[in-house]
Amino acid sequence: MKYRLPGVQIIVAMLLFTGASATLAHQVEEVGDGQYRVIVGFVNEPIYTDERNGLDLIIRPADEQEAIPGLEEGLNAELIAPDGETRRAFDIRPRYPHPGRYTFDTVLTEPGHYQVRVWGKIHDVSFDVTFLLDEVKPISTLHFPKP
Repeated sequence: MKYRLPGVQIIVAMLLFTGASATLAHQVEEVGDGQYRVIVGFVNEPIYTDERNGLDLIIRPADEQEAIPGLEEGLNAELIAPDGETRRAFDIRPRYPHPGRYTFDTVLTEPGHYQVRVWGKIHDVSFDVTFLLDEVKPISTLHFPKP
C-alpha cells in the first residue's frame, strides 16, 4: 500500500523552491544602516553533538534574495562555547556550490547554546555581530533502542 501526502509534498516543494528550508533556524541581523542582511545558522539543523557540521553564513543586500559572492577575504568568525568563555576562531571559505554563502567546519562536543561572532567588511561597510544559535542537543537523544 502506498501512502500519499499531497499537502506535505506541496509544502516541501514550496520550501525548497523559495530556499526557506536552508534558513528555517537561522538568525538574521541587518548591518550598514539596514543596507545588508547577515544570516547565520548551521549547515545541518537541528544541531547535535559529535557530528560534523559547519557554519552557514549568508550575506545579501537587504532588498534582494541573491547573496553576495567573493567576500571571504574580508570575513572573520569565532565560535563561542555554551560556557560563554571558550572561543575559537575559524577561517571562512566559500560554501561550494552556493555563491555568496560561506562556511567553516566544526564538530560541536558539548550540548547547549553556542554563539557565533562574525565581523569584517561587506564592500565598504564594516560590521561586527554576535548570534545566539539554536540549542545543540546530545547525539544520544537520537539513539534507539539503546545508546
